[in-house]
Amino acid sequence: MIYLWYAALVILLFFGVKFCKVKEWNEGNMSFNQTKCFLGFCAVIIVFHHIAQDTCASWVNPRFVRHGLDIFLTAGYPMVAMFFFCSGYGLYKSARSKENFFKRYIPARIIPILIPTILTLIVYICFRIWRDIPLNFDSPIAVNAHETWHPYVWYVPCIIYLYIIFYFGFGFSKKDWVGITIVSLGIVGYIVFCIIFAYGSWWYNTPHMFLIGILIAKYEKRFFESCKKLYILKLLIVIALCVVFRYLGDNAGWDYLRHFHHMYTSKYATICEVLNTVCQIIYTFTFIALYYLLSMKIKLGNKVLSFLGKITLELYLIHGIFIHMFGYYMIREGKKPVYYIANVPLFILVVLGLSIPISYGMSLLDKKVGQALKPKK
Repeated sequence: MIYLWYAALVILLFFGVKFCKVKEWNEGNMSFNQTKCFLGFCAVIIVFHHIAQDTCASWVNPRFVRHGLDIFLTAGYPMVAMFFFCSGYGLYKSARSKENFFKRYIPARIIPILIPTILTLIVYICFRIWRDIPLNFDSPIAVNAHETWHPYVWYVPCIIYLYIIFYFGFGFSKKDWVGITIVSLGIVGYIVFCIIFAYGSWWYNTPHMFLIGILIAKYEKRFFESCKKLYILKLLIVIALCVVFRYLGDNAGWDYLRHFHHMYTSKYATICEVLNTVCQIIYTFTFIALYYLLSMKIKLGNKVLSFLGKITLELYLIHGIFIHMFGYYMIREGKKPVYYIANVPLFILVVLGLSIPISYGMSLLDKKVGQALKPKK
């Protein structure tokens, strides 16, 4: 039954797709509608990724391992990279094409993000209190893995931080080199901070794509035209690189560790993590390059993807509540689940079936708040 979900994902992505003819190109490959549709698909893949982490990851007690979604175990970070890439691209395009774009920029951008974040965080806190799971406070500058009460909240401070450094970079100067420099330094500073205070690699292996999105937006015409030359060769090279670095991003460090297992120390464990993270970062470049090249020839879009593209943040923040309620999380914490769903296809159906309508309802609130905060035309 699990493969019906695989078929559903293929149909979701490719239903209504249009292919360009030879010597024809999709000039709107980075249009708002097309990217929103693909981001809707990325959000669904992230849900599958988190469900996989709760059903077949290595840290799940073998008694509760249920295979079927193994391919999604490391599918999350390239999808998140796509969100950062499109955010950087869209912000630059809007900043350079809309008057008064930076007027009320901070509240208009940040408050609609904070609303679903705070609401879902309250639910997580209430859930933990209800099930008698400790609420341990974790200082931002503590040297540890930085577990949070909201399991996926790391994305929120990261994207807010990127929005703020974009504001300081491009809002006070019309010179692009100033904005690009400030954003670059800001991202480097963020990555260094995460490394120094031992944040998990998922905190910092994707935000660099925000800068790449800005650069692609700035040099879009030149970049698009260069991609047309030797298109097939470039596409084949990128596909090969994707395969190689997807494997290395999953295994490079641990292959190294297995090879030098007789010399195992915490030092070599650190080397393993660094190797894996570097390969993951390279993989995000190849993944985005693959999307860009394919989107030059393929026009995505259907009503379901368009709908999902409007609720991506809400879906990302909400779905974990139901994974916690009906999955392995509470068992791992030594508590009795609200109701444990052992059947993986049914687990997916319940998580998506509850998350999507609630996400839609919350998105309506976020949209109204965002519109109210934007400056009047």
